[in-house]
Amino acid sequence: MLMADVYDQVKSHFRNMEGVTVNEGRGAQGIKVPVKGKEKMVIMFSKGDLLVQFSAERTAELIAKKAGKAYDPGTGKPMKDRVLFPAKDKQHWIRYCEESIAYFRSR
Repeated sequence: MLMADVYDQVKSHFRNMEGVTVNEGRGAQGIKVPVKGKEKMVIMFSKGDLLVQFSAERTAELIAKKAGKAYDPGTGKPMKDRVLFPAKDKQHWIRYCEESIAYFRSR
């Protein structure tokens, strides 16, 4: 029996949204939005969790509130503009994705 994709709800929600690309094939998977004329992946599907890009201030706020965790890409230094949201909190994922997309659209 195939397991359901933990990201199905997020993918479905954003799949037909104008100006948003759900990148599902090979390579990095996530959601891209136009930033300064180029598509940028601001939401990544990461080993069952969700990695979302925000402003540095919003990132610090979410981590301080324990809504998500700091993300270290393996360098020993957490990224200042990324928050890792665990799968156990996936009921909040769409809200955080919408917030990130709105942030990048307003820039």
